[in-house]
Amino acid sequence: MKYGRFTRILHTLIAVGILLELLSSLMMRTPRPGRVLTPVQAFGYDAHAWVGMAVFGLLALHWIVFVTGHAYKGMGHFFPWFSRVRLDAVVSDARELLRLQAGDPEQNDSLAGAIEGLGLLVASILGVTGVVLFFGIAENGAMSGAIRAVREFHEFWGPAMWTYLCIHAGAAMVHLGLGHRSILSVFRW
Repeated sequence: MKYGRFTRILHTLIAVGILLELLSSLMMRTPRPGRVLTPVQAFGYDAHAWVGMAVFGLLALHWIVFVTGHAYKGMGHFFPWFSRVRLDAVVSDARELLRLQAGDPEQNDSLAGAIEGLGLLVASILGVTGVVLFFGIAENGAMSGAIRAVREFHEFWGPAMWTYLCIHAGAAMVHLGLGHRSILSVFRW
């Protein structure tokens, strides 16, 4: 797989940022009026907020790359849902997977691209709602009903990102186990 340097750096930074976001979410607690946070909970919250803003910036840059037509294999590779030909390729890859066959990722990457697109959507939902929370939650934890609803929506999507991360990393391990080393090219700077 041939990725440009910019794509490889962007992918790596987003991956590291999302991993940091998920890990910090495990130790943080959202401030609320009258709630005393432990130093670990406060650090986790602050880290989650600031790393989240950085990840949001990286995701915004990623969307700019998509919209300007510079995405690897085009935007349709990541969002095949509106093209019969692309959707058929995703279904074909899924059938192979159900037969416990993992084809060469250089040739059979339609399902992988679609899953990557879904991961980008989930990350973007988390990023946008996170930015709203960053600016909407007072330092003492006070928030309006609307911000509370956004927080609940944000928290709803967190497990989806964990699921995506497990599927994405698991698929990479399967491909590496099958000798498909080309998938590592996205991390070569």
